[in-house]
Amino acid sequence: MSFGRLVALVARRDYLRTVRRRGFVFGTLLLPLSIGFFMVISSLVSTAQIGSGPDASSVTLVVVNESDVALATDLIPRLQVVDAATADQQLRSGAASEYYLVPATWPAQPTVTRVSSGSAGSGIEGAQRQSSQQQLLEAVLRASLLKESDLDPALQTRVIIPTQIETRTLEGDEVSDLSVVASFLIPFAFTLLFVMSIFITSGYLLQSVTEEKENRVVEIVLSSIPSLPLMAGKLLGLGAAGLTQVVVWIGTAIVFLPLLADRLGGIDDLHLTPVILVLAVLYFVLGYLAFGAIFAAIGALAPGNREAQQYSGFFGFFAVIPLIFSGILMTDPTAPIIWVLALFPLTAPATMLQVITLSETIPWTMVAASLVSLVLWVIVATIGASRIFRATLLLYGVRPSMRQLTDAVRNRR
Repeated sequence: MSFGRLVALVARRDYLRTVRRRGFVFGTLLLPLSIGFFMVISSLVSTAQIGSGPDASSVTLVVVNESDVALATDLIPRLQVVDAATADQQLRSGAASEYYLVPATWPAQPTVTRVSSGSAGSGIEGAQRQSSQQQLLEAVLRASLLKESDLDPALQTRVIIPTQIETRTLEGDEVSDLSVVASFLIPFAFTLLFVMSIFITSGYLLQSVTEEKENRVVEIVLSSIPSLPLMAGKLLGLGAAGLTQVVVWIGTAIVFLPLLADRLGGIDDLHLTPVILVLAVLYFVLGYLAFGAIFAAIGALAPGNREAQQYSGFFGFFAVIPLIFSGILMTDPTAPIIWVLALFPLTAPATMLQVITLSETIPWTMVAASLVSLVLWVIVATIGASRIFRATLLLYGVRPSMRQLTDAVRNRR
């Protein structure tokens, strides 16, 4: 059989074995199930009630005013201006959770004291209540000072009511705050998704090699198929399985995105261009091949699956290094350290995924350089891993020396 037919035969075998695993099926369906669970929960609990503090009409604000400025009591319906003894009594009886003391030195000294019980402010509800009270108190104090001035009432209202800022594009389309925040979060989520998929797929490759080594099936396989097409077929077959997983995840996100936009306004403003999606898939494939060749060599070298997992963890750390430099990526995606990460094959995929999604324009020079680096690494690593695979896979209980590994890579044995 020709080289291509041998590669296709091995790839088909490993692909079908992988996609039929229960762990693979569960991992693939995990994201759709999680999104479906979120949709059910969000339909039962109104998003308008989650994370929204109480409005002005429902907040009780107890204030002890010791200053010479008369407070604007008509601004808030449930504002109580009482003396210190009454406020202390309400606090002890539980009628109030806290009160605010405006000292005699105000407004010369801008400090206002919040007096609270021991349990006041505990939990999210207490924090929301205190935040609303603080905003309302600041509005009352500003209104009280403005009433003593000679400013026009309309101007006083503009000073009290905070300025509202909205963002629009050049075409006049409104940009929501959520879409601005998500534009920074999506690259990290996409990178984490990539890293997770790389580890899952490479883990299947590692497991496949170590299992065939331990049960000695590889002896029969190597008698019929040379090591290079065997290695290439495993990489392609398991890479296709990982790509299947990623396609299911991306397809699920595309399907559910309009539904999520109805509940979380602004998500529909987010757009991933086809160019970015193509580059993302390309970096996934090359990134998997870059790690897969190393993991296959580790599977051949390690005496068992447990040792192989420990060895692979060291190389897996390189995939998450770009996340450590996320701050630099957000401020300067073309910084020298980013160029180093983009050119180093094991950090290039995760780095470039963030670069192409965070940059205003795609840096094609960096993209081309990183792709060339990845392709060259994949070719060299696949050939070297196949030679190590052939030279060491039949060694049981014996760890080859560095000289033996070097000779194997140089094809001397």
